[in-house]
Amino acid sequence: MALKDNGRSKPDSDAQKRAAEPRWAAAEREVCRLLSKLIPEWCLVLNDVPFPYGNLDHLVIRPDLTTFLVETKSHHGTVTWNGKQLLINKRPFLSNPIGQINRSIRWMRHMIGRLFGRKPWIVSILVFPNATVDIKHSIRRINIMGAEDLLPFIRNYPDNLKGRRESVQGFYL
Repeated sequence: MALKDNGRSKPDSDAQKRAAEPRWAAAEREVCRLLSKLIPEWCLVLNDVPFPYGNLDHLVIRPDLTTFLVETKSHHGTVTWNGKQLLINKRPFLSNPIGQINRSIRWMRHMIGRLFGRKPWIVSILVFPNATVDIKHSIRRINIMGAEDLLPFIRNYPDNLKGRRESVQGFYL
């Protein structure tokens, strides 16, 4: 039974709230849940970070300071690459997710460069928790994957400071 308040009904269960939320919100919540498993591994996980062009869905910074920008897409079906563009169910996306993530990377590098005097390497990931991803390599330096591959990818990505730990003091970017 829903409660009334100011003429609007309120769902009385979490399931009803989730059923009423947009598809993109459910996909982002699922990726957020997955990424939270990295927190006990000393990773910094930030979700829904505002920036001038909208928001950065997820940022993960590992203890070795490797930075991951994770953009979540809620599309259903099969994601492929035809050599020129990313496709969903053999059709082009309505918006350009590769352009979107590249804009986010440029902004992040610019801001971190202004703040710390260094432009970091940012590992970009497009994750599709509701789709099958039929792509086995990065495209234009963007890693495209399903949710099941996200944590293993972040955990196994090469150590940013390997061989340099002794020479790094203070904050490294």
